[in-house]
Amino acid sequence: MFKKTIISMLILTAACSLSYAQPDLFGVDFNIMGTGARARGMGGAFIGVADDATAVGWNPAGIAQLDKMEASVVGLFNMQKVTVDMTYADYPEYNDSWDESSSHIAPAFASFIMPTKMADKNLVFAVAYQRMIDMGYVRKDEGEYYGLTDTLRYSYKTTATGGLDAISPAVAIQLTPQIMVGAAGNILINGYKTETNETYPDYTADYRNYTMESDLSGFNMNFGFLGTFNKINVGAMFRLPFTLTEEPSESEEWDLTGSGWTNWDTTTGSYSETYSEVETTMPLMFGFGVALKPTDKFTIAADFERRPYSSVEYSSEGYTEDAGFKDCNQFRVGMEYIMSGTTAVFPIRLGFRTDPRVYTGWYGDGTDTSQVVGKVFTGGFGLVMGKLMLDLAYEFTMANHADVDIADPYIGQFTGKADEQTHNIMASAIIHF
Repeated sequence: MFKKTIISMLILTAACSLSYAQPDLFGVDFNIMGTGARARGMGGAFIGVADDATAVGWNPAGIAQLDKMEASVVGLFNMQKVTVDMTYADYPEYNDSWDESSSHIAPAFASFIMPTKMADKNLVFAVAYQRMIDMGYVRKDEGEYYGLTDTLRYSYKTTATGGLDAISPAVAIQLTPQIMVGAAGNILINGYKTETNETYPDYTADYRNYTMESDLSGFNMNFGFLGTFNKINVGAMFRLPFTLTEEPSESEEWDLTGSGWTNWDTTTGSYSETYSEVETTMPLMFGFGVALKPTDKFTIAADFERRPYSSVEYSSEGYTEDAGFKDCNQFRVGMEYIMSGTTAVFPIRLGFRTDPRVYTGWYGDGTDTSQVVGKVFTGGFGLVMGKLMLDLAYEFTMANHADVDIADPYIGQFTGKADEQTHNIMASAIIHF
């Protein structure tokens, strides 16, 4: 277990943080964008489409296209697996391979749209809840702690909940029949909580419980533009810079009397600590999208979004530090084809997007620490019956975090790989009133 832990720390180099008390950010998606099963089934290429209740998160100008009162709700199921392989040419007895898995269910979005008219032009109001950054997961594992003369077997379960959420009032207006603009204010709320419960099969009365949590708050605004011309839409979206305030704390309690092992040099004990407030400056983000509609039933869309996270800094007690993040520039493409039945409509969707991460990987001879960039393949379908629209989307992510072949003076030739596979299932419902 000691070998596994050390190599995990080297290979899984997602050590970026928003503060000194922070959740496991490996695999956390900082590509802030909208949600909804329809849009995500199209790869997230929705800035130039933005024609349903989820448009608040993609391009608030798009809600000006809506002429009926409607509401939406979206949920997410996520399952992630990272496979690690290690090979030692000179010490084959230490070759190893294992999986690290996590999963969780989370709310993703809800909105209410209320259209009105102003001088024969659409004036639309909306309010939405959206999860901007999801930090949830459930992870289980077991192993051994190694001492000088003995070992201690353990099992643990880590449950992380929450994320960065927003309550977003929005408004959009139709300036001309083809030109729309909109704005949304994001009241940033919630936070994350990580609870780790560790037990010991050989000493059933022993335990160690660790909790880390942080409240998040802030405010920013999004502005959007949408032009709908003959068979082509053009959209733009801007997320203004903002400061994210974090109030972290942690606590721990343990009883290792049975095993005789110690934590912080004692067999029993507890502690709790509240840290100083941390402020994280987030940059201006912007995106552009285009949607082509050769026919009323077929849409092809493409987006580009830039998130210059390399400028992110966090500060506390008068000290400011560069977060060390990488920029996340993302490309998204997708399509939708609508099949019509006698009593219902059946849309089908396909898409693709890049998945840049804020952290670097470990490649080649060990000196290559390029940014980790995953690939996401998406698909989905829907059912429209009267006033009800149901959609389901599936996203499959592949990312390589490490692929090294190193000649080490101490352990000889070593190769290591760490590959991530993530499955997202997103379901949404929209009802018109």
